[in-house]
Amino acid sequence: MIRLFNSGVHLNKALLTGAFLLLPITSYASFDTYCSLNWSAQMKHYDICSNLPVLVPTNDNETNMRLLLADKQLAKIDVPASTPSWTEQYGAVPFDASEFKLAISNAVPSQRQQSSKPEPYDASWISLTEERCRGNDAGTMAFINQVNKDTALKPAEKKFLITQRQAITPQCDNALTFIKMQPEWSALVRQYVSYINGTIAFYNGNYSAAQKIYGALMTVATPWIAETASYMQTRTAVENAYNTGLDEYGSASSAKIEKDVLTEAFDAITQYFKKYPKGQYSASARGLLRRLYWLGGQQRQLIDEFLWQFDHSQNPQFNLELMRVPEEINQRIFENRRFNLANFKDPFFLATYDLMYMRKSSSEKYKPLSWNALQAQQDYFRTQPELYHYLLAIHLFLVQNKPDQALNYLPKGNPPARLTYLQLSQFVLKGRILEQTSHHDDAKTLWTVLLGSASAPYQHPMVELMLALNLQHSKDFAAFFTSGSLIQDSAIRAIIIKNAADANLLESVINSKSTSTQEKQAARFVLLYKTLNYQQYPQFVDALKYLPSNAAQYQASDSAKDTFKTQPKFSVFLWKGTKINDQLSCPALSTLAQTLATKPTDEISLLCLGEFVRLSQFNWLNYNLESDYVDDDNHATDSRDLNRPLGAGMRPFKGAAFSRGEVYKKIINTSANDEIKVYALYRAINCYAPAGENDCGGEAVDKTVRQNWFNQLKQDYPDSQWTKEQKYFW
Repeated sequence: MIRLFNSGVHLNKALLTGAFLLLPITSYASFDTYCSLNWSAQMKHYDICSNLPVLVPTNDNETNMRLLLADKQLAKIDVPASTPSWTEQYGAVPFDASEFKLAISNAVPSQRQQSSKPEPYDASWISLTEERCRGNDAGTMAFINQVNKDTALKPAEKKFLITQRQAITPQCDNALTFIKMQPEWSALVRQYVSYINGTIAFYNGNYSAAQKIYGALMTVATPWIAETASYMQTRTAVENAYNTGLDEYGSASSAKIEKDVLTEAFDAITQYFKKYPKGQYSASARGLLRRLYWLGGQQRQLIDEFLWQFDHSQNPQFNLELMRVPEEINQRIFENRRFNLANFKDPFFLATYDLMYMRKSSSEKYKPLSWNALQAQQDYFRTQPELYHYLLAIHLFLVQNKPDQALNYLPKGNPPARLTYLQLSQFVLKGRILEQTSHHDDAKTLWTVLLGSASAPYQHPMVELMLALNLQHSKDFAAFFTSGSLIQDSAIRAIIIKNAADANLLESVINSKSTSTQEKQAARFVLLYKTLNYQQYPQFVDALKYLPSNAAQYQASDSAKDTFKTQPKFSVFLWKGTKINDQLSCPALSTLAQTLATKPTDEISLLCLGEFVRLSQFNWLNYNLESDYVDDDNHATDSRDLNRPLGAGMRPFKGAAFSRGEVYKKIINTSANDEIKVYALYRAINCYAPAGENDCGGEAVDKTVRQNWFNQLKQDYPDSQWTKEQKYFW
């Protein structure tokens, strides 16, 4: 399954250069890429498209951070939706990192002033663009609420002020117009209008004017105006500091930040907290500190501020949005050119770093984390010894290839009734070690027991995947579909139907009372497709009995009903035949198959089957039914088999796949029927149009052979309609 992925992060060139030199593989590349799902549980190679709900090097940094934050009971992970259609292979696990982000929310509410509507999914909020360019929904609602509560305002004044505030729509490219003061307005109305003008100056990027207006309002008698102006003074100062550091790429560079302006911003925050130690904007104001630490290149202070937030979730100044925090940490700390490992003195940041540096990478600049370096971190993990032991175990297993020693650092008994994500990681690693050391039955027992404890979001699908890979190793694919099967994940079962099930198992799925309607439909199509594709014509003729009675309505994306658009294209098997010319005609597919069932080498039938494949684009309907995975040794007991993706490399249907290219070549070389041979020559030549690439399957031939076909067509059949149509060869 391939899907387009866009991280949404736009880093400046200087930052990118530093990040790529520093990290083995940057987590969250800032480019569009194509996500290709890998249905395995490999742990070594970074794969942003195939993350797991366990702490492993293969994950994106942000995924590992989100799991750690969930174990801190800061992040809430939503239950994944696993309803794969015929055309979608992604299930719950593995998942791509960007999708996992959307499953994250706060377990403890942030105390920041919130917008009444969520912001769109966009990483630009991390201060890669000026804050003033973003929406002002929260500020508008706060202003309206305050005006409505102010009993000193008349109804007409309230209506006027609310209308003026609602008219402000931030537009970085177009300046907003100030409201002109009117002498007949009361002093209170003028204060509110002044505040609105300060807001206009802020959104216009006129920070000096905004600071003057807010500064004047900080001493007025109306408490809300005074405090809000004080807070906006801090926001304006921070935005002004950011603006001084913009480089030629439109991104902030700490090297360009004017230090005196940065100091003014820190002072503004200090003054706000001095005057309003428990102010209504205290959480938001404290959040501005992180922005200033980043702008000022103060990495140690930035890290300390994150750690303070992690440890003070009940504090009124708690301001983290957990869905976004890992992204912020990645960009501002891990991918920062000022990155310094010495700043990490805590389990959260060290564990994230350690896992990243246990990856296998081909980069010449990359050096994996050493055993000595990991041991030197022990004191920093005093509060989380189990996490440290897990890191030791995964290093021994993945980096040092010492599985037996790794087991010494993993739990010895059965799993607890409920698992944290660290505990799940421990037992999954233990199971992988058992698999690698050929204790497959013990591993199967562990996976079975673990299913009873894996109750948190994403955990049960993870363990089902591990059990599925174990069953694949023993080639026990029937176990996936027994009435009491432990494998209930629909995406996993769909993979087996598509890639690993033979004809007998497919028929069993079709006729079983314990399989779903979707699974029966998938099994019907796979059975029909593969028996025909692998030239098992008697079996295909028999399988036609499973064709839905309304098969004509199943036309994939061309279906009239939306419910059929994501279903298999059964209508393809209703092909009615075609007329090639006055001498050659092809019957319906069912008739062709009946002939080939008794005469598998019949020339005209094979040629017509080629017409069916060509005209119906049959080979483009495989829906990932064939895996590209190649294991040259094909040793089921080989340790490499542990990383084999689910369903990969399986060949449940024996024999060669039908190839019209091979049919054409055989007819050209052996047929005594000129009508068939001339058409085969014509089609064989066009197999390579227009770029010289074989589009007909089978073994490609050299250009000299194609030229010989062209010459043979012209010389032996000069009067044929096919000769007259054929102007070139490729």
